Amino acid sequence: MAKMDPRIIGVAIALIAVAAIGYLAMTGEQAAPAPTTVSPTSAPATSPVATVSPPATATPAATPTVTQTMQATGTAEGLPKEIPIGLAIAVSGGYAVDGPRRLKGALLAIEEMNQLLERAGAPFRFKPIHEDTKTDPQEAVNVIKRFASQGIQVVVGPLSTSETRAVMPIANEQHIVIISPSSTGAAAAFPDDYVFRMAPPDTVQGPALAKIIHSLGFTKLVIIARNDDYGSGLAKLVEETFKQLGGKVEKILYQPDKPDLTNEVNQLAVKVQQMGADDKTAVLIIAFDDDGTKILEQASKIDVLGKVRWFGPDSMARKTFLEKPEIAKFLEKVNLLVTKPAIARNPVTAHFEEAYKAKYGEDPTTYAYYAYDAAWIAMLSVLAAGKYDGQAIKAVLPTVAFHFMGATGHKMLNENGDAAFADYALVTVKDGQFKEVGIWHAATGQIEWYK
Repeated sequence: MAKMDPRIIGVAIALIAVAAIGYLAMTGEQAAPAPTTVSPTSAPATSPVATVSPPATATPAATPTVTQTMQATGTAEGLPKEIPIGLAIAVSGGYAVDGPRRLKGALLAIEEMNQLLERAGAPFRFKPIHEDTKTDPQEAVNVIKRFASQGIQVVVGPLSTSETRAVMPIANEQHIVIISPSSTGAAAAFPDDYVFRMAPPDTVQGPALAKIIHSLGFTKLVIIARNDDYGSGLAKLVEETFKQLGGKVEKILYQPDKPDLTNEVNQLAVKVQQMGADDKTAVLIIAFDDDGTKILEQASKIDVLGKVRWFGPDSMARKTFLEKPEIAKFLEKVNLLVTKPAIARNPVTAHFEEAYKAKYGEDPTTYAYYAYDAAWIAMLSVLAAGKYDGQAIKAVLPTVAFHFMGATGHKMLNENGDAAFADYALVTVKDGQFKEVGIWHAATGQIEWYK
């Protein structure tokens, strides 16, 4: 991709802080001091920042004006030489496969920001501090408590809704900003707290899934879902909308840590049979890698479950499910259709993909994009605040996000601090691989099938 003019990148960063200050002034709140050490003339050409910026024809003469504005509103004296960014990202348990990829996305962002600061001659750097939450809400709480004891004010993670909801009380009490790259469940959606979420919430995906399934001619649906904040919450949202559309729903909730889910799969088969197991009957599975593999292994052995169409949310579009030939074959047989957040295409997206693949030797998975954006927004919010203080960071973060165009597109947030926009890519399994076959447009509620 074409390299971005370093002057434009630097001015773009400066404008984020200026916009934040202006916004806070208009709303009657006192703006935190904004940093002045990011030089608009010395940003690296490889920076992925794509915020509101002047046109490419902007002249160097505009640079001193921005710098003076920044100096008038504060300095970066409140920032330590090492600025900690907590990474409460699970790399074991339910996220053993995809968690490391999300961690890589966040680390790449921090590395790029530090390169930018070095070019600018800034006296500080961001320091990533990672702890594995093990996909366990209690361990996530332990991690955030340890972060709090270290004085960490901003954290990328946790990943799941159960973990995110569990750490909310600590974050609110200790004024620690939490930015989850992948929590989507309704159980963690609250206004005016210290939790922000970069991925589209399930309050959008649930109704979207129900409408997609119903629009394809299915009027009877059996849901098998994890009995946690994510699974039960999403299942409820799908159920409510599907029933409003005139459909019939049966639901099975299971404990995801059970070593054997044979009984639950047998219950699924019974309910599918009772529904008629015809071309109007569908299955929706909401699972993670380990529990999903157990369910699909058993389901592939039951004839009636191979006769109906299967659907799933983005948690079902993981490469883990294709590693076993019998599962991959089963998913292709039942024509699995998965909804996952559609990644907007822009120069930042292309940059991230190229940089990620060059560094790690693999393509990024969906939520690695969101982790990358979450880390950038965390760091830009610290710079806009001008001091390492959770309250100040929280105050400016929504405005920074509003002016930020990242690898996943525009990051405007809603009243709960969650991503405000959500189109969903439609993914199926073909020849042992996941393949995008269409997109569901939130604005119109219509499916666009790819040729």
